[in-house]
Amino acid sequence: MTAALSASTIACVDCGTRQMLPPRARDSIAECVACRNILERTHGRSVTGALACSAATLILLIPGNIGTFLVTEALGVSRHSVVASAGTAMYRDGWPLLALAILLFAVVFPIVRFALLTLVLGLIERGANPPWLGRAFRWANALETWAMPDVFLIGLAVAYARLHASIAVHLGAGALCYIFAGVLSLFVRATLDKAEVWRRIAPDTDVPPDVQSVSCHACEQLHPADRTRHPCSRCGRTLRRRLKESLPRTLALTIAAVLLYIPANLYPLATLPINFRPVKYTVLQGVIDLVQAHLLGLALLVFTASFAIPALKLAGLAWCVTSVLRRSDKRLVPKTRAYRVVEEIGRWSMVDPFVIGCFVPVMHYNALIYGRAEPAAMPFTAVVILTIISARTFDPRLMWDAGRRKQ
Repeated sequence: MTAALSASTIACVDCGTRQMLPPRARDSIAECVACRNILERTHGRSVTGALACSAATLILLIPGNIGTFLVTEALGVSRHSVVASAGTAMYRDGWPLLALAILLFAVVFPIVRFALLTLVLGLIERGANPPWLGRAFRWANALETWAMPDVFLIGLAVAYARLHASIAVHLGAGALCYIFAGVLSLFVRATLDKAEVWRRIAPDTDVPPDVQSVSCHACEQLHPADRTRHPCSRCGRTLRRRLKESLPRTLALTIAAVLLYIPANLYPLATLPINFRPVKYTVLQGVIDLVQAHLLGLALLVFTASFAIPALKLAGLAWCVTSVLRRSDKRLVPKTRAYRVVEEIGRWSMVDPFVIGCFVPVMHYNALIYGRAEPAAMPFTAVVILTIISARTFDPRLMWDAGRRKQ
């Protein structure tokens, strides 16, 4: 293996430890010396490959959003939908916030993210570097969590299985395009080398070891400490030693999510006809229905995404916040890894709202054959959104700060 880049000085975004990152070689992994966070992974990463997958995803999202998505047939009548129908159907049924969430996460944010990402990677491959390129890449990365075509695919699979048990249902051309787009979006996440892209936008700075520094939380560029509260020279984000009001914001959002988690699991989530009879189901009842239909794989997936993951997210965030409040210096590495897991898995809990969004537009037939969201749908979606935001507002470096102060 040959060295690809020169050494650079960085501060780990998870623990704040300043360290020298050695020259990166192909197919290598660089870990933080303190928290074992992966600082950079070059294995299987390619800017060219990410560009190809991103462009293909963007192209497929267009027919995926305007083409026929699902078709159902009952009593000699058929119903058709497009992806955006989920929002209009929810709004018509009196769930405007749920409609907005589904439209943003399944329609708007995916198109914006992959349009920005394709533009940035395309310009980089051509050797162009306009002054706004760093900001555009920062926005594309910020939308990575919120653009959910891959999660929407799981929702589509569960909705199709539920509908197929009671009514004739077919995938339209739009659904097929969206499926391919969702799969390709996973390849984008797997192949994108963010560190390499940032270095092509602007090389890492070299702050002398005897000079106090501040690290950009978006692109990890090091700056002298006197640049605090100024824009980052690479991505334009305001530089701060730690995220502003991280602990109180995370604590407030986590408490709100815990309170909403109770009605989200106690009240019915949706109504769906079973044997031409409308039946309301909760999160756990939906899992039981899938088991009874012998769809064990989907049942396990839904249980994990809709019940286990929200509970694990709340427990993980509570563990990290408590660590800061107690100034604990114990098990900092496992806590940091738990935080990373919480941040990564949070988006997958949107499966159930997406399931509802898929079947509601094609289930308006009569008083017996219909589907709609029920009271738990909105608090469940709010739990997902609040836990995602709370994970992003939490600064894991606070745990290491508290532990070092105790020592």
